Amino acid sequence: MRLFAAIEIPESVRREIARRVEPLKKVLPRARWVNPAGLHLTLVFLGEVDASKIEKLKAALCAALAPLARFRLEVSTGGTFPPGRPARVAWMGLGSDTGDGSALAACHRAAEQACVEAVEYQPETRPFSPHVTLARCDPPWDAEEAARFTREFSGRVGGSFEVDRAVLFESHLRGTAVRYSRLAELRLAGGAA
Repeated sequence: MRLFAAIEIPESVRREIARRVEPLKKVLPRARWVNPAGLHLTLVFLGEVDASKIEKLKAALCAALAPLARFRLEVSTGGTFPPGRPARVAWMGLGSDTGDGSALAACHRAAEQACVEAVEYQPETRPFSPHVTLARCDPPWDAEEAARFTREFSGRVGGSFEVDRAVLFESHLRGTAVRYSRLAELRLAGGAA
């Protein structure tokens, strides 16, 4: 099973992102745009996990995230990966509306550690870079096209929102289409933000 743990983006923010993306689709080069209904912030991408380990993984993630306090996030400022090279991914950044991002970083670390313990997940060596993928650029966008995308997505998108849970998802690939199934809600019950 192809799994990941993520924070869902609220419908109101997804609608605002979709509204701003629609005119860009006509002026930017070809890209595989993500369906707004599936927008999320990946905390940990596990890849393939044996189905026999799912219950252990669910329990570990629930136990790791339950002590954490709820926190608030906002979506703001677009960008592209990799930086300084032809763009392969267009994204929106996420951060705490208080600015320091420590609650989100703690949520990521707790989820990652639970995955290490439950399924021997090998953590990424790159630093955690919270973002919501909007498009996969194929072929890669040049610097001017990437800059246009970034200009169009400067500033905050939608309002801030409370994070009171993460979700363990299974990803189903069918050609270029992706569908997500919710396997478990992972509640943050340590207190209100």
